[in-house]
Amino acid sequence: MKKWFLVIAVVFIAAFASIYIFIPGQLNIVQITSINCTANGAYRVLSNAGKWQAWWPGVQSNSNTFHYKDGSFSITKELRNTLEILIQQNELMPRSVLHVFPATGDSSTLHWQCSIATGINPFKRIQHYRQAVALKSNMDAVLSRFKTFAEKKENIYGISFEIIVFRDSLLISTKSIQKDYPNVSTVYTQINALKKYSASHRAKQTAPPLMNLTPLNPAGYQLLTALPVDREVPASGKFFNQNIPLNRFWVIRVHGGASSVDEAIHQFQLYVQDYQRVVMALPFQKLITDRSTEPDTSRWVTDIYFPLF
Repeated sequence: MKKWFLVIAVVFIAAFASIYIFIPGQLNIVQITSINCTANGAYRVLSNAGKWQAWWPGVQSNSNTFHYKDGSFSITKELRNTLEILIQQNELMPRSVLHVFPATGDSSTLHWQCSIATGINPFKRIQHYRQAVALKSNMDAVLSRFKTFAEKKENIYGISFEIIVFRDSLLISTKSIQKDYPNVSTVYTQINALKKYSASHRAKQTAPPLMNLTPLNPAGYQLLTALPVDREVPASGKFFNQNIPLNRFWVIRVHGGASSVDEAIHQFQLYVQDYQRVVMALPFQKLITDRSTEPDTSRWVTDIYFPLF
C-alpha cells in the first residue's frame, strides 16, 4: 500500500514539476508576417484607427477598441513605425508592441510581440498557457487579414490607377493668374474662350478639356486650361500651342468635386514617395463631366494624368 502511495506521490510531483519546467514564468508571444506593401503605406493604415474597420476581422465597439473572438485590442501609443496595443483577453491584459519593418524591394515585415506572466499557481499557469496559445492564434488571424487587405494598393491609397498612352497630343491652351481658388465659372470662361478661338480657325474639339491648377507662392493660383483639337491652331495673344508627347501616364478616375480630386492627388503623391518613383512634370485633369451644366459635384467625373518616368 505504501509502495502505491509512493508511486502516486512521485507521479503527482513529476506532473507538477513538468508544469514549471515546460511552462515558463514568462511567455513571450511573437507573430511575424511579411506583406507585399511598403512599410510607410502599411504603417499609415495601421496607425489610423479610423481605417481599422475596413480590414479588421471582428467588430468595433468604439473609435479605438476592436474585438476579435474573446479579445479586444486598443491602440495606446504611436511611435515611429511602431504601435503599442493593449490586449484584453479573459483575465490577461498584456501590452503588446507592433513594429513595421522595411524589407527587400517594396515589401515589409510586421513583428507583433507581447509577454504574459503565468504566475506561481500551477493551475493558473496552465490556464494562462492555454490563453496565450489562443491569443497567438488571434494575433495571427488579425495580421493575416491585414496582409490580404494591404497587398491591394487601392486599399492603402484609396485610389486605383492604370497606365495608358495619352494620344490627344495637339492642344490649344491659355492660362491666367487667380487670386482665389478658381470656381467653375472661372474655369469654364477660359475653356469657352478656347472653344470660340479654335472654332474661328475651323479646328474641332477631339476630347474633353484639360486643366492644371498650380498653387503659387506666396498666394494665388495659376489656372491652365487646354482643348484637344484636330489641327494646329495659330498662337495669338493669350492663346498658345502645346504638344504632349505620346508618353505613358498614370491615370486615376475620380468621382466627386474638387476636394475629391485634391485628395486623390495627395494619395498618389504618397504612393510616389512610398515607391520612390519620379514625377518630372505637373499632373493635369481631364474634365470628363461638363461642370458648368452639372451642379451636383457628386456626379462629376475627372481623370487625373501623371507623367510616368
